Amino acid sequence: MNELSLPIPPKPGVLIPFNASKVTVDHLSHHAVLYVRQSTPQQLRDHRESTERQYQLAHRLASFGWGHDQIVIIDEDLGISGSGRENRPGFQRLLNLVTEQKVGVVMGLEMSRLARNSKDWSDLFEVCAIYQVLIADEDGIFDTNDPNDRLVLGLKGIISEMELHTMKVRLERGRLNKAQRGEMFHQIPVGYISNQVGLPEFDPDESARHAMQTFFQLFETLGSGYGLYHHLHKHQILLPFRDATGRLDWRPPALSTVHEILRHPLYAGAYGYCRRKRYGKRMRQTNGEKYLPPEKWKVLIKDRFPAYITWPQYEANRQRLRNNHQRAGQTGPARNGSALLSGIVFCGCCHRRLSPYYRSDTRGSYACARHRSAAGVRPCGTSISYPTLDDFVTDKLLEALQPAALELSLNVVEDEVTRRKELETGCLHRVEQARYQVDLAERRYSHVDPANRLVAASLEHQWNLALQHLAEAEAKLAEFRQHQCLRLSDDDREELQQACRDVATLWNGDAVTKDKKEIVRLLIERVVCHVHDKSDRVAVSIIWSGGFESCHEVSRGVMKYEQLDGYRELIQRTLEMTLQGMRSPKVAEVLEREGFRSAKIRKRISNDMVIKLLMTEECVKQLQNPDLLENHWRTESLAKTLNIKEKQLKDWVTRGWVTAVQRPFGRTWVIYADGDEIQRLHKLVANQSGQGRRPRTESLCKPVAIGRQIQ
Repeated sequence: MNELSLPIPPKPGVLIPFNASKVTVDHLSHHAVLYVRQSTPQQLRDHRESTERQYQLAHRLASFGWGHDQIVIIDEDLGISGSGRENRPGFQRLLNLVTEQKVGVVMGLEMSRLARNSKDWSDLFEVCAIYQVLIADEDGIFDTNDPNDRLVLGLKGIISEMELHTMKVRLERGRLNKAQRGEMFHQIPVGYISNQVGLPEFDPDESARHAMQTFFQLFETLGSGYGLYHHLHKHQILLPFRDATGRLDWRPPALSTVHEILRHPLYAGAYGYCRRKRYGKRMRQTNGEKYLPPEKWKVLIKDRFPAYITWPQYEANRQRLRNNHQRAGQTGPARNGSALLSGIVFCGCCHRRLSPYYRSDTRGSYACARHRSAAGVRPCGTSISYPTLDDFVTDKLLEALQPAALELSLNVVEDEVTRRKELETGCLHRVEQARYQVDLAERRYSHVDPANRLVAASLEHQWNLALQHLAEAEAKLAEFRQHQCLRLSDDDREELQQACRDVATLWNGDAVTKDKKEIVRLLIERVVCHVHDKSDRVAVSIIWSGGFESCHEVSRGVMKYEQLDGYRELIQRTLEMTLQGMRSPKVAEVLEREGFRSAKIRKRISNDMVIKLLMTEECVKQLQNPDLLENHWRTESLAKTLNIKEKQLKDWVTRGWVTAVQRPFGRTWVIYADGDEIQRLHKLVANQSGQGRRPRTESLCKPVAIGRQIQ
C-alpha cells in the first residue's frame, strides 16, 4: 500500500461529529480505507464538488487517530456505476484488503458510494462483520456486529438501491410520456431532417429523396442486407447524410447503417419506441441487442410521419432480414454452390434446415446436422441426394412456370430498364448538385475584394475543387451512358417468344446460379422432407408462395439393399430366377425390365448387384443349404445312417445306384430315400464284396422307382 497525498485541505467548522467510542486500539492498528466513486464520467467532469467532499473525508479519518500513512484512498472506480452491471476493480481491491485483515474501517461519503445493489452491499457487509471492520459515512461510524447498527446499515443499503431504481423509473416515465405523443427522438435518420419543433420530415433536397427511394427499390431486387451493402459500394451509390450543421454530406453507408435503415419504422411513416431489448452484461459484450417484433414495442403509432415505403413493405423487409439469418429454422440468403434448394429444404422430423454437403460438383446430399449442434441428440437420419431432390422439384417448378414463361422474361428486361433509369437519375442529380456548387463558389469568388488575397485564394481553391467534382460527376454519367441497357426490338421479342415455348431448355442450359436460386425462392417458400423408417421412400412437401402445399413421394439412394422398400420382393424374385437356372447377367436384365432398382438410384441393376444379393445369408441358405423335404437326404447324413463313408455313397451316386440330383450352387447332392429305399441300400452294403466293387446280387443296384421329383 502506498501513501496517497490528500488533494484538498480541510475546512474548519464543517465537520460533523462522529461516535468515536466505537473506534478501538485494535481498529487504529490497521489501515483506514476511503472509497471514492462517481457513477459516470460526465458526473466526474461536471459534479466536482461531490468528488471534493469525498476526498475531504480523509481528514475526518485522521482526526480519529489514523495516521496519514495508514489512510488508503481507493479511487479506481471513478466514472463506474455501482449498479452491479460493470466490474469495479476498486471495490474488488477493497474486499481483498478486508479479507486480508489489514483494514480497521471502511469509509464512504454515503452508502450509495459503496454499492447500489444488494449483492455487492451484502458481500461487503458480511465480510466486515466477520473481520470486525467498522463502516463509516458522513453521518457516523457503524459497528457491523451491533444489532442496531446492522439495522441502520441494512436500511441504508436498501434505500441506496431503491434510489437508483426510483430515478430510472422517473426518467423512463418521462421518456415514455413523450414517446406516446410520437415526439421522442434521439437522432433523425438519413433521408429526413428535423423541423422547427424537432420532428422528422422529408429531406427538402429532391436528390436525397430519390436516393432513399432507390435504396429501398434495390433491396426489393437483391433481398439481402449484405448484398445491398456490396451493391451500393460497387456502383458507388451514395446516401444523403446531414452533419451537425445541417449540411448535406453524400457518402457510402456502413453495413450497420444499411440494416438500421431497413429496420427503422420511420421509413414506413410509423413511430416506434423500445424497439430493441438489452440483455445482461455478458450478452451485451456479444451483440446483446435484440430487435423486438412490432407487437412488443411499448409505443407504435402508424401513419405518423411521411413515408418512403408502405407498412406491408416494411414488414416484408423485416421478414426477409430474419430469413437471411443463419439459424436452424431460417432459410438464409441464396449462396454459391450447385445445390439448387440450399437453404429452403427442411427436415420433417426436427424441422431444422438441411445442410448441403458437397463431395464433388455433381455429387452431394442434403442432410440433417441436428446431432452436430446439440450434444447427446440422436441424428434424425434425414438425408437425400441433392441432384435427386433438385431434379424432382425442378420438374414441378417448370410445370408451374410454363404458362408464365414469356411474361417473366419480358418483366426481367423491363425491370432492368427501370433500374438503369433510376441509377441514371441519381447520376444526373449528382451532376446538378456539382454544378450548383460550382455556381455558388463562382459567385462567392466574384463578390470578394481582389485586394484581399487571403480570402480570394481560399475561395479560388474552393472553386477549383467544385470544378473538379463537377468533372468527376460528368465523367461518371458519361461512363454510365456508354453501357446501354438492353432494348427489345420486334424481332427480339419474336425470338424471345420462340425461346420461351420451351422453358426447360432455358432452365437447364446453364449451371446452377444465384439467379436460379432466387427464382426458386420467389415461387417456393420451403421444401420439407421426411424419410420413412430409414428406407428409400421420402415424403416431400412443397410449400409454394401463397400457402398452397403439394405432397409427393420420391425415392432416394441408400447405403444398404435392406433399406430398399421392395427388398423382400427383390430377393424372392432373384432367387426364383436363379433356381430356374438363369445366369446373373440375365437376372439383372429381367429385374431392370420389371421395375426393380439398385440402392444407388442413379445406377442400373448390374451383374455385380445380383451376385451381392445372392451372397446374403438368406440366399446362401436357399441355394447351398436349403431345408429338405421328407425322405430327402444329404450325402453326409445318409452315409452316417448306412454306416459307410461319404465318398463311397457319392461313388454310388455317380454309378446311378441311388436317386440323386446335384443343386446348381455349392455342388450339393440331394438323395431321395424312403423306408424301402433305405432297406435296399442296407442290403446293398451287406452284399458288397469290397469297397467300390459291384455287389454279388446285381438287382440290388437298381434304385426304387419314385413318382416325385427331388427338390
